[in-house]
Amino acid sequence: MQITSRCAIFLDAGYIEYITRQEFSNIQINYTKLVKEISQNNTVFRTFYYNCLPYLDFSSSEDEKNLYEGKMNFFEALKFLPRFEVRLGALSRYEDADTTSLSFHQKRVDILMVVDMMHLALTKQVDHIIITTGDGDLVPAINALKQAGILVTLWHGSLRGKASPNRELFQICDERHEFSKIVNKIQKHSA
Repeated sequence: MQITSRCAIFLDAGYIEYITRQEFSNIQINYTKLVKEISQNNTVFRTFYYNCLPYLDFSSSEDEKNLYEGKMNFFEALKFLPRFEVRLGALSRYEDADTTSLSFHQKRVDILMVVDMMHLALTKQVDHIIITTGDGDLVPAINALKQAGILVTLWHGSLRGKASPNRELFQICDERHEFSKIVNKIQKHSA
């Protein structure tokens, strides 16, 4: 018999989007179904969703402005899901001086995630954290959670694919599950 716990779910949306691009041909996820599947029989205190709006400045094209507005509307819709919090970092633009190529990097997302995890652990609001990420930067935070008596479950991409999680992160989590096991249950289906 499985003992149920009070859990919080932490969704690294950038990682989830990467998994869907690499492994499942850009499926769209029903986040209500995702929460139900990964929480199993545990009581969900709250789900935290971390992402960034697309980069936008005065020189952005009409397509980029439409993408920005679409993402903003999507994030607003997520806020209406039960016990769902949307946390937004910032997207920074970097230009390589040698090649003049542009790249974009999420900023503050990991820190927001760690602050929320530590707050819940310190205030003893949960005894189980479920996380979807592949980021090894979170290893120290996961270690601290475990030392505080929090059970940590990792949901991740294929171990043999491009979306595989950081090896150390995978090793330190108490339980681990591959997204491929639930992908058919969490997809949005067109009407």
